[in-house]
Amino acid sequence: MKLKTNRIEALTDGIFAIVMTIMMVSMSELMKFDKSAKEEDYHRLFAGMWGDFASYAISFMLLGVLWLAHHWQFQYISYIDPPLVFINIIWFMFICLIPFSAMMLGDHPDFFAPVLAFECNILIVFLILYAQWAYVTKRKHLVEPSLDTKTISRQRNIVLSLITIMIAAIAVSYGYHLLLK
Repeated sequence: MKLKTNRIEALTDGIFAIVMTIMMVSMSELMKFDKSAKEEDYHRLFAGMWGDFASYAISFMLLGVLWLAHHWQFQYISYIDPPLVFINIIWFMFICLIPFSAMMLGDHPDFFAPVLAFECNILIVFLILYAQWAYVTKRKHLVEPSLDTKTISRQRNIVLSLITIMIAAIAVSYGYHLLLK
């Protein structure tokens, strides 16, 4: 069964819009003070939020890159089928975890577990993006007939590069963690 791609593309846009909004809302939750707060309280709050702002900025930019990568893949995908829908649903599940893993990272940037959770979250997202591309290009049953092997290889290599970067980031984080012990 082949279906048109417009519904999955609309769902993608909606999920990314919601996830990006959740990221901003979670930042605003950090700003709550009671009426008795003083100016110095705000200074301390802002000084202590460097990790939150850094994880927000990194995550927001990553979400933009991921949305673009999905959009780029779908410019070549003409149809979807149930397995591709399932791949996307699993991908969305890990996309929706990014605000949570980013919040953990921002709240505890000096601990290894939140760093590892965030990096593994992003690694899984890249792995699923790779699986999606591999699925649609293996038999070429869902892509445009004009899609050439050079474009298929280029996209595969881009995602493999991102996967390699994430694996290296995990290794560097682990090494850094061991040095701090």
